[in-house]
Amino acid sequence: MLLVGGERFEGWKRVTVHRSIERVAGGFVLEVTHRWPGVDVPIGLREGLACEVLLDGETVISGYLDVYEPELTDHTSFIRVEGRDRTGDLVDCSAVHKGGQWRGVKLEKIVRDIAAPFGIAVEVQEDLDQGDTFASFSLEEGEKAFDAIDRACRLRAVLCTSTPKGDLLLTEASEDEAGAALIEGENVKRIRATHTWAERFSEITVKAQAPGSDHDYGEAVAHLKGQAKDAQINRYRPLVVMADQHTSAKMLAERAQWEVNVRMGRGKRGTCTVTGWRTGPDGESGPLWMPNTVARVRSERMNLDRDMLIVGCEYNLTEDGVNTEITFALPEAFKLVEGIGRSRLKKRLNDKTQKEKKKKGDGYSAPWDLDAPKVYRP
Repeated sequence: MLLVGGERFEGWKRVTVHRSIERVAGGFVLEVTHRWPGVDVPIGLREGLACEVLLDGETVISGYLDVYEPELTDHTSFIRVEGRDRTGDLVDCSAVHKGGQWRGVKLEKIVRDIAAPFGIAVEVQEDLDQGDTFASFSLEEGEKAFDAIDRACRLRAVLCTSTPKGDLLLTEASEDEAGAALIEGENVKRIRATHTWAERFSEITVKAQAPGSDHDYGEAVAHLKGQAKDAQINRYRPLVVMADQHTSAKMLAERAQWEVNVRMGRGKRGTCTVTGWRTGPDGESGPLWMPNTVARVRSERMNLDRDMLIVGCEYNLTEDGVNTEITFALPEAFKLVEGIGRSRLKKRLNDKTQKEKKKKGDGYSAPWDLDAPKVYRP
């Protein structure tokens, strides 16, 4: 249901709503076709209007209509509307801040200052570790607002996503349970996996420059680097990454390991389709399936039985019924730079993985196993 200016627009024949921790703005597409012989009344929608999208009475999008597409014939009327959360403006527009620089402030302050002109509030997860203050953080010329926010968040191992109210949320990969497992042959109607090496490399080197010191034999600039290897990539595939701010050799090594972890984790993900929008057995009860929750995924044919992080949910209504397409990934893919080795969730998942490997034998190596030996066996 679409709510605009207090007026309800219902009866949509096709609905797609998507939310993801990989997108700062959730979005939607609504379509309807009616036969209105002899009726010529404008529906009252147009681009730019503030709106809310509700699923089963729960608000999932608060933002604006980006696109309004009416199509009329002498017998029919077709209407298509698209929109996003209010945070979509951060994706489209440039960051503007007096002076363009911050010194000695926490991440939250930078994010609030960038978001404030757009009327977007910033929520912070309770007990979130925002890391140290920034000695210095500067906007790049013409940089988009969310690009600047995302850059700052990555440097402090924090995820930035949107809320159903259209505000920003500073958070981390969650340990919260989704409320149900995803099981092949039960609630999972379709499942597919993607295992790719396209963005993975045998060795990643992160380089940076830092002001020199007495230990640098008087050089004005010290050239620093950190390296990490992906043991599964068994051919020569090097990557060099330039760090986006002055740092230490230790942090560059952590950044290199993060690059390996993230690329490994995001190169192994899956998508499944379940009936309904909710976690209950019938798809109509229980809470809505939500991103940034953990669900056990069991699929014998996929050789998969482990906790996975729900990355995104796409809620669909078609002529064939109601379903949710759920994208899941290894939680390690969302452990950011300074969070390496810090998360209790990562430790718990790694412990479970080791126990499962022991049960299956020392030589066992599943496609989802981050600790697999160098020779990869699909």
